[in-house]
Amino acid sequence: MKYAQYKEDLQRIHESEVYGRAVFATAARLTQNAERKAKWLTLKALEEETLARYLAYVTKTGQPVVEPKVWELKGYAEGVALGLMPWSLAMRLVRDATGPFQERFLRLKQNSEKPDLEFFSYVYAHEKAIEAFAVKELANEQDSLKAVESLLAR
Repeated sequence: MKYAQYKEDLQRIHESEVYGRAVFATAARLTQNAERKAKWLTLKALEEETLARYLAYVTKTGQPVVEPKVWELKGYAEGVALGLMPWSLAMRLVRDATGPFQERFLRLKQNSEKPDLEFFSYVYAHEKAIEAFAVKELANEQDSLKAVESLLAR
């Protein structure tokens, strides 16, 4: 698969997962509410699963791996903020943060063919699941982690 932004979009997956893992782990450490802590940790688990799939994919396809250290630091800083701010504000920020990642991941999905389509479809679904979680939390719905958990069960 080759298109103008391919390498940047592929690297953004790595950045996103390292960033998200740091955000959600830090927020979980700082959150006092046990239920919310568990939700942050479930999101962290999804990021770890997606990162593992990404690393397996780039290894299998012979792509270079560039560690996104700046994104990890950014994730820790933003995780502190999310862990301490009111839940509704944190959920709005999580929801809104998925947009730029979704744009790139959808482009990867739309430009892929078998066998890459399955991987990029998963990556896009992963970002949509995080958005769905935040939207459902904002609506006070009970099954907010349903899409996340279904991806973790695969």
